Amino acid sequence: MEWPNGDFTRIMLSVLYSSAAGLDASAKTQEVLARNIANASHHGYKRATLSFADELRNADGSSTVSVKEGIGFEQGEMLRTESPLDVALEGDGFFTLQKPDGGLLYTRKGSFVLGEDGRIETTTGFTLQGTSGPILLPPGTTPVIQKDGSVLAGDQVVGKLRLAAFADKSALVRAGSTLFAESGTVSKAMPAVDCSVRQGFLENSNVDILSEMVLMIENARAFEANQRVASAASTAMSELNEAAET
Repeated sequence: MEWPNGDFTRIMLSVLYSSAAGLDASAKTQEVLARNIANASHHGYKRATLSFADELRNADGSSTVSVKEGIGFEQGEMLRTESPLDVALEGDGFFTLQKPDGGLLYTRKGSFVLGEDGRIETTTGFTLQGTSGPILLPPGTTPVIQKDGSVLAGDQVVGKLRLAAFADKSALVRAGSTLFAESGTVSKAMPAVDCSVRQGFLENSNVDILSEMVLMIENARAFEANQRVASAASTAMSELNEAAET
């Protein structure tokens, strides 16, 4: 079937637009999958996810792909460490951390150390928050952390972990590989109720490396297919232009 030149050009342009959108989506997917695999060994890491939606171009009706990155907050497996300052959460909740500037961050990585002033903190210096502020341990004591988050030093209760939950986790954005911050100016954090604490454990990442690698192979094939389509459409348009000039 012979197409009028104008119709043929519009069709080829539509094909090129669609292929370019597919290439962009594949490139973004590859970046996200590679990041998940690189962070798979980090305790408390939550895998990055992607969602795709077709949008129509106004000019010619060809489709482009909108890619939105999200976070998968599924529970990771528990790793027993026996360290008294390793703490894992089971259920819906986050540890609350305070930055040096007073801002708050949230994490599922419960690997903590004892600061010089007796505060429980992260290795990067963020302070673990209790319901009444920082938790201070008396010198020479080893904490006992109960399932409800209560922290004991000997027979004395020195605080209770401030565990936060969010009705809408899409309000959380990454502030590091295992850290999250609220995207809005008004905090929507509320006390976690469906969450228990396990001392002497860490939560592994929720990345399934084998599944990510399978997706990476499938994505590479899709990228190559879009490359071939784009190349064929470009070649066809070049040949049409050459024919029109003769």
